This record gives sequence, structure tokens and C-alpha cells, in this order.
Amino acid sequence: MALETNRRTFLSYAALSALAVVATGTLAGCGTQTKLTASAASTSVLPKFTAIKGVAADLPGTADGVPAAFFNYPAKPFRSVPSPFMNGKKVTAITNIFGPPPTAADSNPATQAIFKRLGGTVDITAVSSDDFDTKLNTVIAGGDLPDLMLNDGAAIADIIGFLQSSCQDLTPFLAGDKVKDYPNLANIPQAFWKPAVQNGKLYGIPIPRGMTGGSGFINQTFFEAAGVKDTSTIKSSDDYLALAKQLTGGNRWALGSTKFGLIPFHHIFHVPYNWTQKNGKLVKDIETPEYLEAISFVQKLYAAGCYAPGSEGWTKSQMSNAFISGQVAQIYDGLPAFGKPGGYQQTVPAANPANKVTPFIPFSATGGKASVWLDNIDFAWTMVKKGSADHIKLVLQVANFMAAPFGSEEYLLMNYGAADADYKLDGKGNPIPTPQAALDTATPWKYLAAGPNTLYSPQFPDAIKVLHDAYLKLVPLGVADPTQGMFSPTNAKQGLTIMKPVSDAVTNFIAGRGSLNDVRSAITNWKSAGGDAIRAEYQKALSGATPSPSPSA
Repeated sequence: MALETNRRTFLSYAALSALAVVATGTLAGCGTQTKLTASAASTSVLPKFTAIKGVAADLPGTADGVPAAFFNYPAKPFRSVPSPFMNGKKVTAITNIFGPPPTAADSNPATQAIFKRLGGTVDITAVSSDDFDTKLNTVIAGGDLPDLMLNDGAAIADIIGFLQSSCQDLTPFLAGDKVKDYPNLANIPQAFWKPAVQNGKLYGIPIPRGMTGGSGFINQTFFEAAGVKDTSTIKSSDDYLALAKQLTGGNRWALGSTKFGLIPFHHIFHVPYNWTQKNGKLVKDIETPEYLEAISFVQKLYAAGCYAPGSEGWTKSQMSNAFISGQVAQIYDGLPAFGKPGGYQQTVPAANPANKVTPFIPFSATGGKASVWLDNIDFAWTMVKKGSADHIKLVLQVANFMAAPFGSEEYLLMNYGAADADYKLDGKGNPIPTPQAALDTATPWKYLAAGPNTLYSPQFPDAIKVLHDAYLKLVPLGVADPTQGMFSPTNAKQGLTIMKPVSDAVTNFIAGRGSLNDVRSAITNWKSAGGDAIRAEYQKALSGATPSPSPSA
């Protein structure tokens, strides 16, 4: 991602300064100290995908990651884990949480029901997402590691060193047909396992998402009034500029997104996702002509008055409110913001029944098809502490339970709680939460392991159809980052720092306070400040030259 980083990308750099990682590239508290080395992913260690024949979807998913959609929960959920298996044992875990803490396990009917199904207990340390990186590093430094540890890509600088010294290589347990011992894990398509392949080995359990975050949203009512019922009819950037001018007027603007909402324009101009390969050499997104064309076009839009004044500095809530109220016609926000409770498919028409919202399907600035970044493959993945073979198998059975698919008894239990106490079923079998459900179901099982992402909203089936259709159109346009699953020490140490001058130069250029040459100069400086070193490390990893970390003196 060029200038707009997600939380995990940002924190992967910010944590380095905030947590005072050893400057020589070693990680204290792992039991050993290892030098940072470049590493690459491999597909030879992936688990073999075997779909569970559970519940037929109303709108089926696809092998390349389009999520299945359901209009109702099955009236008769199936059991994906036949019987309790823990024999009174305990598994420990640490992960993050995004809301208030859950009801304590000993008084939580949902947790107690899960423990009964497991035949044992899972002791989860749930940490506020704002504090998770600090807490995880504190736990690592203390040396008393839990069995399951969320890796959100942020906290651990020498991730390869930590994985090798303290975490279980899961390849012997899950690669190929071996995953069949864990049917719910085998039900996860291979695309979602790839980010957990590090240094040629499988080191994690994925938490799948929807492959792509999409290209944002449009007020379909405004677009149709301007003569555009389908954005595929936009044939060029000139067509879009004319449309944006038409959408702007009075107290309404075509655009208004935090940091100019650049990602849709990267898609439109075919800017690569982070890196691309040309003639066998890695090229950073900011080094491509497509990147300069994209930001130059955004500058045209800004100069034409198509952006709401000051919107580049809006908070997320300011941007959302402007879109919901009809102040702006198009924003960039991730696809999950569409169909969730309180999402745009509800709030936009609630503010004005005449308005409807749809995901923006990008056009190509140069004709043909646009490209879309595969930037939401996994939420994160979970590491497993080293242990005996029998204990690792137990931990994987627990993960297999947590990865139960939609339509199963286990999924219903983990996501909606205990029957009667946490939900009542409506006439079609859908769980309707009780007042106590919010805290009972806040236990973060889904942030340790999960099955394939699904679309489900019995209240808003039309919205699910729209969202599923968007995924069907967007995922086939997907462009991956060739460095996915690879580790660059220089990027971990300096990546965010050396990108900031480029980000600042782009902001100034779009806002009319700088020139395109200033951006070019910042990109040149990025290369010498560490960009070329990052490239060399990734290039080495891509070539298969991935030496094992050597002990430091």
C-alpha cells in the first residue's frame, strides 16, 4: 500500500520506536538472539483445501476467495466437532479485543457452554487493541509464553527470529493432507494460509477476511442522477473528471476522504500493490509511472474543487458522517463497513430514504479492466508456542474448534452465545440477541482462529446481494503484493520513517503547496535512505536465498 497504511502496517513500524527494540536487530526474551534476515514465502507447505459439506450457501463463494452469502442461519445447525477432546486440559492464549471486556469466564454462559463442548478450558488474555503490541512484547520478554499468540504484523520486529526460537513449525502437522486431522482448518482455502508461511515454513493459523478491502463507496442515487448507473460505463479518467465536476455543487462535493482517499485512484491507474516485478526486478509502487499518473489526476480533481474543503484531514467519523448526510458522493472505506450493523447500507438511507449506497467498482483510466489490491486477505494469523507433539495436536484441535464454519453449532455458540441466555431464535432460525449477549459474546475467539469469511444478514438480504456481487466483480481483478509473506529487516526498522517524506510531498502536491518534482525528489531520497536496501533484501528472498539466522555474539 503506497501512502495509506492499515493499522497493522502502521504499527509494525511504530512499535519499533515505542517499544525500544534492540538496535542491532536482536529480540530480547526469546531464549536466543538472532540476526534479522530476509525471508520468503513458499507454497509447498500449505494445507490442502478440503471443503466441508455443511450448509449450502444462498450465494456460493469461490475458490479464489469470494465469500459465501447466507440470508438465514440454518434451522438445524450441524456439529463440526463431534465430541469433547481436551480431557480436562487447559490451553492458554493472548489476543486483542476491540470493545469492552467480556463477561468473566466463570459466570459467562457462552464460555461455559464452549468449555463443555471442548472438555477443557481456554484461558484467554484479551488485551485492548491499543495496548496489544506493548503487552505482547512484555509477555515475550518475560519468557512465559501462552500456547496461542495473535500476530497482527505489528509487535515483533525480528519475527523470523522469534518464530524460529519460540514458535512451532506447523508444517509437519498441517502441510498437504496432514491437515485432514483438523477438518475445519482444512476448510480454509490456501490463499488465506499464505501470509503465515515465513522463511519457508508454516508458522501460523489464519483468520480469514474478504481478500480485498475494495475501492470504497458511492452514493448511487447521486451517480444515477448524473447519468451513471454503472461505473463500468466510465471509459477514461477524463470521463470521471467530468462526472466529478457534475457531482460537485451547492453544499455537495464529489469526493471527501481522509488523506484524499487515494486507494481507488491507485486501482483506476493500475498502481501495483506495494511492489511489482518488472523483468525480474522488484519495483516499488511509488517508483512506477502509474503512481505519478494517479496522484497527478487526484491533484486535478482537487484543483477543480471536487474535494470537500479540508476533507483530507478528516477523522474516520467525520468522513463517514459527511457521506451519510449526502455532503459527499464518494468516499474510500473498507468493504466490511457496508453490511455490518450500523453500516452504510443502513445509515445512508436512514439519513435520507431517497439515497442508496453501493460499493464503487473501479474503471480503468486507460481502458479495459481496472486492478484491485488484495489487501484484506487475513485479519491476522496466530502463532503456536513450541511444545511436545501431543500438546501441539491438542492446541490445533482447539484452533480447529474455533475455525468452525458458518452454519455449525460451534460457530453459533462462539458468535451468538448460549441459547436462551444470549439469543432467541426467530421464526426462520436466526439468533436474536438478548440484552446480555453483547458482553457474553465479547470473548475474542474469532481473533485466535476462524473459518472462511461469510456474508450474513437476515434483516438486509438485499444488502448481502449487493455486497456479494461486489466481491464477485472485485476479487477477480485482484493484484497481490509479490513480497507477501516475506520479511525485510530494513523495512521493519525504517519503512515508515523513510516513506513519510514521500507522503508529505504527495500531500503538498495534491493540495497545491508543492510540485510533482518535489514528489520525484522525495522518491529518489527514499531509495538512498533505505528503499534500495529493502528491495535488495526482498529480491534476495525472492531468489530463494534465505540463509538461516546466525547467532549473534
